[in-house]
Amino acid sequence: SEYKTEAKTWTKWDSKSRKKFSYNYTATEQVLILDGSAELTPDDGSPAVVIGKGDQVTFHKGFKCKWKITKRMKKHYTVLQDYADDDADEDDNEGDAPPAITCDVCDVDCFAESYFLEDGEEDICPKCYEKEKDGKYAGAEHQKEGEKWIEPEPKKKGPPKKKQKIAKE
Repeated sequence: SEYKTEAKTWTKWDSKSRKKFSYNYTATEQVLILDGSAELTPDDGSPAVVIGKGDQVTFHKGFKCKWKITKRMKKHYTVLQDYADDDADEDDNEGDAPPAITCDVCDVDCFAESYFLEDGEEDICPKCYEKEKDGKYAGAEHQKEGEKWIEPEPKKKGPPKKKQKIAKE
């Protein structure tokens, strides 16, 4: 189908080890599930929906749900601009918003940088993370753009020292 052909050009996503997380769609997103399955429970109380391999799904702006990955998922997705919701200009992909990650405490967009808590599957923005002094977020995974972020080691200054350069007299 045309949808599947176009989906091949979209961004690929892999749930990897993520099992449960909340998600707030800040823009309309189209998805083609390549593999795996998930149960989505809408925050508005409507019945859970199961999506899986081969499904073509459109998430509308403003939709909030809890994801429960039941089988490791791989999907293609694209984020549509608001005006594209009415099929006004299908070919203009400029300005696609990155996938949204919103803070589960203050609801701010924290896609660029966040802290992911395995326990409770929460995303925390840097501001809320800094405010919490009781160790509630201890062990949270530091992420940038949804991927694990490891701070570069500040110790290494200059090229690594070569072991052979030991002068023997």
